[in-house]
Amino acid sequence: MKKIFIIIITIVIIAIVVVLSKYYEYKEQKSEIDTFNAQYEQYLDKEIYGTQIASVINKAVDDNEKADIKKDENGKYIQNDENSVNIEVKIIDLDEDTIFAMETLYGGGMTQFVQYYSAILFKCAEIRYNSAGLVSYMLFEQIST
Repeated sequence: MKKIFIIIITIVIIAIVVVLSKYYEYKEQKSEIDTFNAQYEQYLDKEIYGTQIASVINKAVDDNEKADIKKDENGKYIQNDENSVNIEVKIIDLDEDTIFAMETLYGGGMTQFVQYYSAILFKCAEIRYNSAGLVSYMLFEQIST
């Protein structure tokens, strides 16, 4: 009888340890996602200047390169899988009535981008998330000329 009781207690303790370890792993992963997203979500529905968008683009390019996201023949980042970090930033330019991808702006030189857009106000109109809950897309709309 004592052996059965000890076996049952051991199984219960092991089950509790497994559940707790999964819970803490989930909380840590959630915290990492929240920290990552906060760097981008701070711009949502806020008016910012072109210089700050340059910082967002540099951060997105850096995060994509750290995640080893590959580029296609046009220099556009390719999504490896739905859970990977792959941030896409687009800007709506009212003067030219077009949408620019961050790769176009980054490839053309951030110095030129800052010279042209530094005093222009933008607003982050949209943020999308991938299946892992990470920011994967940001759209900035020009609100001043």
